[in-house]
Amino acid sequence: MRFATLLALLPAVAFAAPAAHEERAKIDDGTCISNGKYVGWWHNQFSYSGCQSLARDCETAFLAAGTHDPWSVKSCVAAATCWGPSELNVRLQCRDPTFEPSQAPTLNYANVYAPIVGDCAWQEGGCPITFQNFVDFVYGAISATGATSGYPDSVDVLREQYWSYIANWTATGDTIPYTNFNDWLFYSNA
Repeated sequence: MRFATLLALLPAVAFAAPAAHEERAKIDDGTCISNGKYVGWWHNQFSYSGCQSLARDCETAFLAAGTHDPWSVKSCVAAATCWGPSELNVRLQCRDPTFEPSQAPTLNYANVYAPIVGDCAWQEGGCPITFQNFVDFVYGAISATGATSGYPDSVDVLREQYWSYIANWTATGDTIPYTNFNDWLFYSNA
């Protein structure tokens, strides 16, 4: 009898509608308006116009995927490095009130991190991001958005105004391992 009941319920379970994300506490409209006006501003200064291209591309890809997984999107990770993960998360929450940043999957190793560092990612123990990897990643991510301008003025700007914040927070010296970079995305409140 129990088995028959279980079999009778099986089709209902198998064809149930996918679970919808619950809406979280809504961010107030003023915050969303301000956040939208100041895309690419970090530490009270305008980043570079390519940062806006990265943020817009991230937002488009994030909304289209509907996965709540910004750290699997190259432009989202790059936008976090020039706008700060906190501001990027606010923007994504303004656009999708069901997004909870702390519940996002970790930085996608295969599709985002490994392409940043190269083949050494697949060696035992992996390898950290170097400053040159970071420069190549940012320029490549901007180019991938289709932007033809808006690149940082120099690699010195990238080092002084972006890389240094991440490197200081992770406290790992001249390179940044996967785990520390992932932690920066989630916990830095940058």
